[in-house]
Amino acid sequence: MSDTESDSTEEGKVDVPKTKSRAAYIVWVVGVLLSVGFTLLIWYLGPLLDRFVPLPDQGSDWYFWQLPERGFFTMLIVWTLYLAHQFSLWATIHWGRQNLKTLRITPTSGLTRYNYGAIGLNVVFVILHLVQTHIWYDGLAQDVPIWTSQGSVIVMLAVLLVMENPVRGFFLGKRAGKPFTARVSGFFRRNHSYIFSWALVYTFWFHPATYDPQLLTGFLYMMLLFVQISLAYTKVHLDRRWTVFLEAAVAPHAVVVAIFNTQFFGSANLWPMFLSGFLFLFVFTYMYAFRLRVDLRIGVTSLYLAFLAWLYLPGPIGYARDLEYLFRLEFLWIPLALYALACLFAGLAYLYLRLREPVDQQVYASTV
Repeated sequence: MSDTESDSTEEGKVDVPKTKSRAAYIVWVVGVLLSVGFTLLIWYLGPLLDRFVPLPDQGSDWYFWQLPERGFFTMLIVWTLYLAHQFSLWATIHWGRQNLKTLRITPTSGLTRYNYGAIGLNVVFVILHLVQTHIWYDGLAQDVPIWTSQGSVIVMLAVLLVMENPVRGFFLGKRAGKPFTARVSGFFRRNHSYIFSWALVYTFWFHPATYDPQLLTGFLYMMLLFVQISLAYTKVHLDRRWTVFLEAAVAPHAVVVAIFNTQFFGSANLWPMFLSGFLFLFVFTYMYAFRLRVDLRIGVTSLYLAFLAWLYLPGPIGYARDLEYLFRLEFLWIPLALYALACLFAGLAYLYLRLREPVDQQVYASTV
């Protein structure tokens, strides 16, 4: 019996693997290795893009990796490819929601038709993006502001805080109350694939696949997220170690971007803000997804506080960062922004679900 043999006699229960296959774990390992390999391929082919010469950097709201002039045909191609990737992945997600309902509760270690479809789509469009970059270079950034790409990732991280509230709590393992209700968390769990696939696919096509370190680390991160979204309905998709790693892995990318922007574009030295902010989220929220002993949690928290002290202590024992940044509480800027946005999303979802209650009751009454 193959990995995808299934019962198709009952609606919503088709395509459920019956074997004890480990295919999902094999694909996960291969996917991670291919993500690294594809990132190295971008780097290896990068010098071929030197014939494209962007304009000099023009400030914090300027996106560097775009051509001086917009080409109509170029942007028609990139928008067509982006929309084809986006809507085909949304269609695949919708199919999975309609046909793999039992696997939301009991995920499989095998592979379903959804997994094969999502893997195939993402592999094809990842390759197409690399080809498109080497022929026309420009990504969506030529037409849309830089904050839209950054904002899509922020939205994803904030939604995760709402989704994971029932499991790990919101802060120090404590669950947030209203509007972070079970219905709200369930709403985002049922619909997060649409949101996350938009954030991922949009950001992926926003950037050209070029070899600067800022973009390379971002593409590696996006490749890993493509692996994650392709393995929905499997046990890998819900593995706590893997999901927390993905949630926290935005930190190294942000630090690399900040360091290189300072070195090559003269931007403010903000890597301490990014690293201390994302580490704060790990120490005070993400870590509580694991059942760690109290002494281990205290140890991790102590290491974080020691890192903060090192940042602001004078040299040679410390990094000697200006104390003005400490007084501004820069290490709280990122977590506070994400916590606030999570509260906003939870509040909006709570109101939406309350307003829908009369409609849902009428639908239920008409079916009994």
